[in-house]
Amino acid sequence: MNETEATILIPDISGFTEFMRTSELGHSSHAIHIFIDTIINTVGEEYEVSGVEGDAVLFIKKGPPPAKQEMLATCLKIFDAFHFKRKWMRQHIICPCCACQGVVNLTLKFVVHHGPVAEIKVGRFITHSGTELIVAHRLLKNSINSHEYVLITEKLWQNMIDSTSGVELEWNSSSEEYGSIGKVEYNYALLNESRKKVPDPPPLQNNYRRDNTPYFELPIAADFRDAYMVVMNIPERFKWMPGLQKVEQDAPEVFIGSTHRCTFDDYDAIASPLRMTLSEDGIIYAESCRIDKMDLSLVYEFVFKKLDKKACVVDVRFMNADESPIPERSNIVLCNQMQQITEQLKVYCEAMKESLF
Repeated sequence: MNETEATILIPDISGFTEFMRTSELGHSSHAIHIFIDTIINTVGEEYEVSGVEGDAVLFIKKGPPPAKQEMLATCLKIFDAFHFKRKWMRQHIICPCCACQGVVNLTLKFVVHHGPVAEIKVGRFITHSGTELIVAHRLLKNSINSHEYVLITEKLWQNMIDSTSGVELEWNSSSEEYGSIGKVEYNYALLNESRKKVPDPPPLQNNYRRDNTPYFELPIAADFRDAYMVVMNIPERFKWMPGLQKVEQDAPEVFIGSTHRCTFDDYDAIASPLRMTLSEDGIIYAESCRIDKMDLSLVYEFVFKKLDKKACVVDVRFMNADESPIPERSNIVLCNQMQQITEQLKVYCEAMKESLF
């Protein structure tokens, strides 16, 4: 078992436990996975990933302590990437579940330490252990009255090379007492102001032309959110949508702007979510649909209206994306198809044994 001096860096997603407990487990796990990927990709090869621990990443960098500004620059680079991704997800998410809507509440903190760590090889994998790692993990639970900060242990602080340029933060000193470890002194800086400086993603280009095209309306004996989730789940529409054989896409997520290549019995279409508006009593969802064989660019609009916990009304219509009218022959085909789609949606939703909410 080899032992080496190393910097220990732990970015920890605060609010994770509450997020997992109060929301849909599958969706919350997927959202956290996206954030963990963002953190790891932002660090790149600067640090070694020693482990992923649910809501946190354990990074190791062998060698002497970094300069203070170098360390802060690394933390703030991760911090900016995390919050930019959080803003992007909040902007692009079309899922109404508590997990997906709750990403806006997640925050990020950092614990940084330095000391000897032991390398343990288990099969093809190398893990790290030692007292200093225990210290770093214990410091994730502390008395700082904030969820976003950089915490650097006093032991590391005293051995870091200072710098007169770079990131400026207001530092405070504190300590914690841990059983079997004793007193651990540290310095910390809050990141409230840094969060305000994270840029917003570019505004969405998701406006579409509306007209007075009538809706096809159908009552469904299901929660309006469940009916919407069936429609929103584009990759699995083949389970209920008439004539749809398969759906191919470049990424597993369904977001505003994601592209889904749908193969039907007699034509191909490219679907892409445009917008989702959520309220306590309903959801309005729109997506674009390009059918090259018919030379059509359409917008499908679904309105899900709550009647009670087990019943809703779904209104569906399609509109031409431009000002020109849809050719009569194509319009007849699309109207027949839309009626079949809504009828099969009703059958599928009413056969669901349990609500997703």
